[in-house]
Amino acid sequence: MVELFQVLGGIAGFGGVALGVLYLLYRDLVRDIIRRRMFRTLTSAQATVLFGAVVVLAFAVAILGIFATLAESRGVQQFLVLVGMILFFLLAVAFIAVRALTGPAARAGSGGRADGERSLAAVRRHVESGEPEQAERALEGARLARDSTAFWYWKARIALARPNLDVASGYVEEALKLDARDPYVIALKIELLLLANGRVQRDQAARLSEDSTGLSGELDAWLRQLRAEGMFGEGLRTRTRLESLCPLPTPTPENAHAD
Repeated sequence: MVELFQVLGGIAGFGGVALGVLYLLYRDLVRDIIRRRMFRTLTSAQATVLFGAVVVLAFAVAILGIFATLAESRGVQQFLVLVGMILFFLLAVAFIAVRALTGPAARAGSGGRADGERSLAAVRRHVESGEPEQAERALEGARLARDSTAFWYWKARIALARPNLDVASGYVEEALKLDARDPYVIALKIELLLLANGRVQRDQAARLSEDSTGLSGELDAWLRQLRAEGMFGEGLRTRTRLESLCPLPTPTPENAHAD
């Protein structure tokens, strides 16, 4: 390693040393650590940012080396060569930045929100039609962040459509960890508690409805309908009857992407 830096430094000064640093960073950090350990958890955007940071760091050292050499330069020819290298580097950076901002990835990003909203509309349609498998595929196409309430909300709705109350309840709890005052998630939890058809769960649903009154007009209207239909009283409740009398409030795709 020392010999490598001595050779590069003797040939190209600080700029050569920077290229050596770039090589070592790639060999030891990018190729080994990132590829073998970190790529399993990094998203594509995070990996791109990490690669970009490595390259920018190395070339920043190279630019500093060029300026240091420029400061000691006495020959006009060497001066012009170094200035040309700096200008070429700046033009290359500008070109890459323009391509990144206007290229296919940027255009895809501008349309990503609309595609996600269409996918969420499909998720809602399939859930309400009792098609959980199709809803699951549409949710994958929406590419919601795993740390968003909307992702766990729709996972819970899909589990409810299967139906699997225990799994749906687990997903609802994940959503509530992210936003304990989301009116749609609270409504879904109340419905799951009522569908359990147990006295304890029914009392929990009643308390939660009282504590949640005032969060949103849509939730308040749904809670009033539940009380009017006697859903908090004794008796067996089925999902079909509950949702036919008191349709569950559902977020729009625009609200889902607001997370």
